Order: sequence, then C-alpha cells, then structure tokens
Amino acid sequence: MKFKIANHFLLVGFILLWAITGSGAVAAQQPASADTLVAKSEAPPLPRITNTETVIVTAPGEFRAEQSIENSTLLESAPGTSPIKAVSQLPSVNFTSADPYGSYEWGSHISVRGFNQNQLGFTLDEVPLGDMSYGNWNGLHVSRAIIDENIGRAVLSQGTGALETASTSDLGGTLQFYSLDPADQRSLTLSQSFGSFNAFRTLARYESGLLPGRVKFYLVGVGQFTDKWKGQGDIGQNYWQINDKLVKYVGSKGVFNIFLNYSHRREVDYQDLNKVWAQKLDYNWDNYGNWAESIQAANACNGIGSYPGAVSQLASNEDPCDAGYFAGAGLRRDLLGGTSYKVALTPRLTWKTTGYGHRNDGRGFWFTPYRASPNGSPISLRVAEFGITRGGALTSLAYETSTNRLEGGFWFEGDAFDEARRFFATTLTSPSHSLDHFPTDPFATAWGFTFNTKAYQIHLQDAWKVTSSVTLSAGFKTVETNTNSVVAPYLDNSSGSLAAGSLGSGKPFLPQFGANWKLNSRSEFFADGANNVRSFVPSGPGQPVPSPWATTQAIFNSFKNNNLKPESSWSEEVGYRYSAPKVVAQANYFHVNFSNRLLAFTQGAAIQGNAAILSNVGGVTTNGVDAAATVQLGAGLSLYNGATINKSTYDDNVINSAGVLTYATQGKVVVDAPKGLYKAELAWHKKEFFSNVSTDYMSKRYFTYSNDGSVDGRFLENFAIGYERAQWGETRDLKVRFNVYNLANDKYYSSVGTNGFIYSDPLSVANNTLQVGSPRTITGQVSLRF
Repeated sequence: MKFKIANHFLLVGFILLWAITGSGAVAAQQPASADTLVAKSEAPPLPRITNTETVIVTAPGEFRAEQSIENSTLLESAPGTSPIKAVSQLPSVNFTSADPYGSYEWGSHISVRGFNQNQLGFTLDEVPLGDMSYGNWNGLHVSRAIIDENIGRAVLSQGTGALETASTSDLGGTLQFYSLDPADQRSLTLSQSFGSFNAFRTLARYESGLLPGRVKFYLVGVGQFTDKWKGQGDIGQNYWQINDKLVKYVGSKGVFNIFLNYSHRREVDYQDLNKVWAQKLDYNWDNYGNWAESIQAANACNGIGSYPGAVSQLASNEDPCDAGYFAGAGLRRDLLGGTSYKVALTPRLTWKTTGYGHRNDGRGFWFTPYRASPNGSPISLRVAEFGITRGGALTSLAYETSTNRLEGGFWFEGDAFDEARRFFATTLTSPSHSLDHFPTDPFATAWGFTFNTKAYQIHLQDAWKVTSSVTLSAGFKTVETNTNSVVAPYLDNSSGSLAAGSLGSGKPFLPQFGANWKLNSRSEFFADGANNVRSFVPSGPGQPVPSPWATTQAIFNSFKNNNLKPESSWSEEVGYRYSAPKVVAQANYFHVNFSNRLLAFTQGAAIQGNAAILSNVGGVTTNGVDAAATVQLGAGLSLYNGATINKSTYDDNVINSAGVLTYATQGKVVVDAPKGLYKAELAWHKKEFFSNVSTDYMSKRYFTYSNDGSVDGRFLENFAIGYERAQWGETRDLKVRFNVYNLANDKYYSSVGTNGFIYSDPLSVANNTLQVGSPRTITGQVSLRF
C-alpha cells in the first residue's frame, strides 16, 4: 500500500513556502480557571512561564520535557475527535486510528518513545483513568470520561512522567487532562455538526453563570451518530454523553468542585486484517454484515461448501475462515463522578484532596464460527463481559518558601474487576441478538474471573532554587498493588485449571531527579531521570495483554514461586528550551532502560482466543532525540514543527525454561515503535477567521517480534477552516467550521497490533492484527450561544 511521496513533499514544501512569506508576531490569551482564587492566597511559586501559543511546544521552568494542548486547539479539530488525536501533534507521540475521529477504541492506539498505551499513565482532573486499553480493568478511555469540548487542556510529559500522577501503569510518560470550569455568565449553547458517512452530532450546553452563594455549574449533553466508513449491514457508531460540573468558592481561600459524567457508547467493529486480505479482498474489505453469507462462511470453515464472494479466492493457508464474520461490536456504559477541595491553609501551605468513583459495564461481541450453537447453527455469539467498580481518594500538601516548594501526597484505590467469556445461541435464519443490547441466557461460559485490587501510592518531592538561575528537584514515590483473583464457575477448560490467587507488584522506592539552569530570560537547559514500575494486569485468557492470570494454575504458581517481577524502567533526558515572543522551541535527547518486559506471545490466530505464553523477555533499550518549535510569522500566521528520531530495541533473546533459544529477538526493533516521526502545522488567525493545514509523517512499523512483518511509512494531511463572530443579532459566539481529514485521500495501514503481536509472520497470514485508515472525511459544524 504505497503512498505518493512526491505529492506529500509538495504539500510540505507548500506549507514551508507559505510560512516563509510572513513576518511579525501575534499572541494568544489564556483563560483563568476556578483555581485563581486559591492561587492568589498562595506564596509566589517558583519561576514558571506559561506559554500560550496554540500548540505549546515547551514549558519553561520545568525539569522534564512537558508540553500541552489548550482548549482552543482542541476545538479546531473536527467535533467528536478524541483529544488523544489532538495530542498526537506533539513530538514522540505515535497515534493511529482506524476511524477519522480517533474515537473507535479497538482500532486506536497511542505510544510514546517506544512505550505503548498500557505502559503510560492517564488522569482527568487528577482522577486516574487506568491505562485506557480496550478491555480496561481499572479505568476508562478519556473519550468516555469527558465530552471533548469540556477539556480545558491536555499536558503531556513524554519521558519521566509527572511524579504525582495516580497510575499503576506509568512506565514512560503521563498524559494529564483538565476539564474546563463553568463560565461566570449564564448561557445556552447549541452546536450541530455533520459530515461524511452520515455523521450527525448534536451538543447542548447550559451554563448557570455565577449564582448567589458563589456557585456556578454547567450541564452538557451530546449525541453523536455516524456510520463506519466501510462495511455492510449494521454499521452505526453511536455515542451519548452527559457531563455536569459544579464549582463553589468557599470563603476567600477555598474552591470546591463536583462532577458527574455519564457515557453510553456503541461501536461496531472494523474487521482486523492482514496484508494478504487487504490486497486480495480490497482495501475496503470488512465483515459480511449479511447473515446468509455468514452462515455459508461458517459452514465452509467447517469443511462444508465454499466461501461466499471474494473470500473464495483465498488459498487455504491464507486463513479464509477468519477473513470475515457477521459482525463484532463493543458496548460500554460508564458513570464517573468525583469531588475535590482546594484550600490555602496559610499563605504558604496549600491542601487539595479528591475523591472519586467509577462504574463500568461493558460487552465485546463477536459472532464466531469456531463454536456452534446447540440448535444446529454453525455460529454462536461470543461475548466478553467487563465490569468495573472502583473508588479512591487522593490528597496532597504543598509548602512554598522563597527557595523551596515541598509537595507530598497519598493515593488509594480499591477496584473490583469482573471479566467473563460467554456464548449465546443463534439460529440458521437469524443472529437472534442485537448489537445494541446486553444479551441474556448464555448456553456456555468458557471462563470467568473476579479480580480485587488495592493500589497505594505515596510521593514526596522538593524543588530547591539554589540560585536565581539554577533549580534542582528530587523526589520519590512508593507504589504497591495487590490483586487477588477468584475463578467463577465455567464449563470449558481444555488447557487445564484456570489461574486463581494473589500477586503483588510495585516498589518501595522509585526516585526522580531534575535540574533546570536558566542561561538568561529566554534560554535554559533541563535534565531529569526517574524510575517507574507497572503493576501486573489482571485478565483472562485470549486477551492481547500480558497477564499472569491468563494461563493455567500450574504456570501461575510457578510465576508466584519464582517471584515474577513487574515491568520497570529508568528514563532520563537532557534538553534545551528557548522562549521568545516570536519563537518557542525545545530539543532533547532521551534514553530509557526498560527491564523485565513481559510479553504474551499469541498462539495461533489471535481472534480464536487461545491462551498466550507470558514471558519475561528481559530488557529494552531506547535512545532518541526530539525537537519542536512554534514560530510566529506575522499576519496571523504561525508555523509549528515537531520531529522525533527514536530507536527502541530488545536487549535479549527469549529463552525457555530448559535454556533453549525460543525466539531470536535480541537487537530487533520493538513492535509498533516507528524510528521517525514528523509533524508540521501552519495556522492562520485573522480577526474572525482561522485556518490550518497540517501534515503527519510516520516511518515503517513492525508487527512481529522478529521484524519479518512490517507496514510502510505514511504521510497524512488535514485541513481546517472556520469563522467566529462574537455577536450575531441576539446571539453570541457564532462559529462555523469545516475540517478535512486525510486531505490527499491516501490508502495506508493505521493501527497495528489490534490482536496483539506474534513472533514471526513473513507472509502476513498468521495473525489478523492490522487496520487500514479512513479515506478523506469532511466534517462541518455550526454553533451558537444564547
């Protein structure tokens, strides 16, 4: 699937040529938050400039590489776009998605400096979101946690991660989201968007304004409906969300917040592919969506008759059985709520505390030909059931003097995660089950678990201003998790008894160090290093995550008896920042030693759900450089560029218990870790108009550990244009926007590893684990505030 390189370089050249013709500078303003009242009561913090460009490429005064995206930039994306996709503009961020909005969770992945999504830390207003993986056991994806328009900013730390982040998965970076505060003025906002593939999205926002008692709140609801960009039958992607946030000022020194967010998401799956299918069956190949064809395919899979349509041309070694199913889908219902209180106890001492709770109910559907229904249908509905009930609290104190800022805190979370795999009957004439509802009355239960986890974290850190130009930081955190699994009654157990029992993970001392040296008002050097650990992931067999419980009891016992070690990392970086009215830039070198890497090697076709072999494959070494710059060109123009060169390789071969080489991985490049990334954006803001054009390059990626399976690099271009008017008749804030995704309408492979990774697949027929990207997609929006 080759892209037209010449066309892409012409577009990049056009961006640069357009940029060079400008001169002058413009500046943006950052809105105040509800915390301003508390901030006024505190002692002046250590020097830290807040850059307010559209894309914030650096954070002067910080000890680590830290960058952020503000609300104004997020709102320039197409409505319904995942905020993770907006963050992908930043260097070292590799984001891929099978849909144009980055919201389809199964086919959306983010990795940073060689660490994949479930090895990063994510929070919303300091509330942990877990690792945001598809079958999340201790959180939820940010797209379900909050409506996109309600995110005030997103802060990315690519390397050592923020020490105070509440996470059990943070090995190589943190991504912290912060919600908008309610406005001081009462209003009602209505927003309507529309677009390709029958996209239709309606948002309504009510702002109470500042009420007596110094209270304000907002209530926001959204319904988003679109079809998949390919496929037949039921292909609707439907999302409903409600967000409520209340802020109350307490005296002159305190702020109280409460929020309650509900999400109901229904996604029909895109079929996972291999390269042979994408070539022989067409780029737009997807599931059948037709019951008669699905029955015919299931019979052929069992040796009866022939496959329908184009699948019949596949050879027997090209896995025609898995080339198409009737359908797959995911249902998720989430309720996330919390309260927080921030207060200046004295002019120098600040206390903040947060409590939260989360309930999730989810189902993953797949109409499988590998298990017949009892009534004679060759297909059954296989359902992965998920349930999360968790609650926790965070509290911290910060004390500031003219030379020091000492901060420490504690986090606790209790989590009950239920996971099961059940089968439901279909008939020869009907699937019998809707993709919109949780099914009932299974005829079989393959397995079921309840995982009870307790997580604890303590952190303490100090920033010491040694001189007017040199500041040092030091801190540590203690992380401890303990998970106990209980096996539920089940019927099938062909591989032996399922694993039950408890395992603990964590470390009592995880240090973090940093330094910042200001050369002058514009230039500074920074350096930092940190040790991090990731807790064991509780999960049953057949999931694309490395879990000690996804095996037999005997193997689990061996893990426990031999003190299976959790994954850990040591990350360090050194960098330079430059901050001036017209130019803001940052460049840094990073190095990571990743130890005790756990990999689950999938056995057979991943979709079949076979138990994976969990192995400690030793270490991974990462070295790289990244750089980013935003230049104000005048006449409302700004140019952003970000580039990364990264090399992540396995340190060791995989050796089995008998000392025999099993997999030759030493020196191989880490899967889904591109060596090169480049991002550019030319933005124009002039009075009531704005426009931007961006490009995103990603180099070759491997999807096998032996590096014999890979997908080519790709360029993507996006375009946006809009008009905003502060007053329009009796209404305010008229906004009209158009966005174009994949401007050149390229064909390319998007996400890799959707079904996990295997050691070798040179012909790309052994593991359907690829997704292709969406074609050109146009979205329009009209918004009014009353």
